[in-house]
Amino acid sequence: ARIPKGVLLMGPPGTGKTYNTIAYAISIIYGRSVRDVMGDDYGELLEKYNALKTLYGQIEFTTFHQSFGYEEFVEGIKPVFIQVMNEKGERSRKEEMVYKVNQGVFKRFCDEAAKNPGEKYVFIIDEINRGNVSKIFGEMITIIEPTKRLGQAEEATVKLAYSQEAFGVPDNVYIIGTMNTADRSIAMLDSALRRRFDFVEMMPNPELLRGVTVEGIDICELMYKINKRVEILLDRDHTIGHAYFMPLRSRPSLAVLAHIFKNAIVPLLQDYFYDDYEKIRLVLGDANKEPNEQFVIKTDVDYAQIFGANAELYLENDDIYTINNAAFGNVNAYLKI
Repeated sequence: ARIPKGVLLMGPPGTGKTYNTIAYAISIIYGRSVRDVMGDDYGELLEKYNALKTLYGQIEFTTFHQSFGYEEFVEGIKPVFIQVMNEKGERSRKEEMVYKVNQGVFKRFCDEAAKNPGEKYVFIIDEINRGNVSKIFGEMITIIEPTKRLGQAEEATVKLAYSQEAFGVPDNVYIIGTMNTADRSIAMLDSALRRRFDFVEMMPNPELLRGVTVEGIDICELMYKINKRVEILLDRDHTIGHAYFMPLRSRPSLAVLAHIFKNAIVPLLQDYFYDDYEKIRLVLGDANKEPNEQFVIKTDVDYAQIFGANAELYLENDDIYTINNAAFGNVNAYLKI
């Protein structure tokens, strides 16, 4: 099968995108199918991955963020202080500031790959959509295209902004990116980048939790139900990934489930629905539970009692919502979802 020069793993949080970059990198370097690699023991995969990264330098990993720029990725200039000689040729105490061209992480990696054309090199960019892609890549956008790589028919090089040297991307460099669809939609991604990557959608897979039960709670069914509701109320890009529930495979206890819900699931839903607690209650099935089983409790506000007799004429009748910590340890709170 053709191995694409650029692959973008995209999906909601907790679907194993970063986890899968390891399998994809091993598959590219060893020339095996991704499906085949996924069948290997994860511990062994990690060992191979770390050796390729630290010993052989064939894998590089970086994360894009808002302040990551072209200077860190391709090249930039940084000030360096050097000691100046006096008239007698002796080192003086005087220091002078000069600017030195500094190689970025991608440029350095490509230079290394160019020295070993027989080997495959994999550059991993985590959270690619959190950076300003056109600003970070600059002129690289053109030359990462497979047909414009060094040695290809349409081989292209560009003159770099600071060093003024001609630079091309070697044909043995593969780029893997991950993209969290809950952060930003694919439509917002630079169209030039979209054309240069094969997209692999990674959605939540509740089947990985098939057979996992916690005091009668079917975790696989629980995930299906929650995600179906999120999909209807929001969209599929904001569903909840299986990775959050994976600790239950080895420790299927109510304490672990409570920890997951309290520290991951409820905060994630608060983020997704911008604290619209009525929708959060719908996702968690709270309307169909006894008050002590509800994760989010709704209490009516008695405006007259708090603000005085005619206050409700001026105030909208909003409800107050509180997170019910006791529900996290209540089996029925989960069963009734």
